[in-house]
Amino acid sequence: MNKVPESLDMDALRSFVAGIDAGSFALAAQHLCRSASAVSAQLKKLEQQCGTALVMKKGRHVQLTRSGEQLMSYARRLLSLNDETLRAVKGEALQGEIRIGMQEDFGEALMPAILGAFNRQHPEVMLTARVDRNLPLLTALARHELDLALLWQAEQQAGTQLIGQCPLAWIQHPAFDLAGYLQRGEPLPLVAFDAPCVMRSRAIEALDKAGIP
Repeated sequence: MNKVPESLDMDALRSFVAGIDAGSFALAAQHLCRSASAVSAQLKKLEQQCGTALVMKKGRHVQLTRSGEQLMSYARRLLSLNDETLRAVKGEALQGEIRIGMQEDFGEALMPAILGAFNRQHPEVMLTARVDRNLPLLTALARHELDLALLWQAEQQAGTQLIGQCPLAWIQHPAFDLAGYLQRGEPLPLVAFDAPCVMRSRAIEALDKAGIP
């Protein structure tokens, strides 16, 4: 008699993914409205099912083991398919049209994969994407020609609502002697787009306020 294959626990997989995304299973427990002990028990059950450790502690955070990294790629797909199946069976498939605008930077590198995944989960939704500069996209939002837009430093305009924002951050090569440049007062070399560019303007403005040439 053939042995029945063991099935992975979907709730345990959800807790596993949430814990890694949050960087802490205690935080994941809050997001999932569960107790920390319940989430820990689910992780232990998942490790028993897989026969290997999936995470390890690194300071205050957790990181994936090699087996955990392998499981994570499957876990996201399993959860996505599970959620899609339930929506379809329950008749909760989304329908309608979403008009989204974005800067060229996002349109080329970031959004194709995101919109592709969304389209596979919600095939009944018509997606319309527009790639343009900040001002035309903001104007289109105000005129209700777009439903949402992903922009660099969106200036708030009448008829638009801010959903969320991420701060700009400075990055440098590890070997770059930033402290030496600052101590000597030498002009700081920058890598930036030609003007007009919002990030270029913001960077120069910040340096001017700090008195850094």
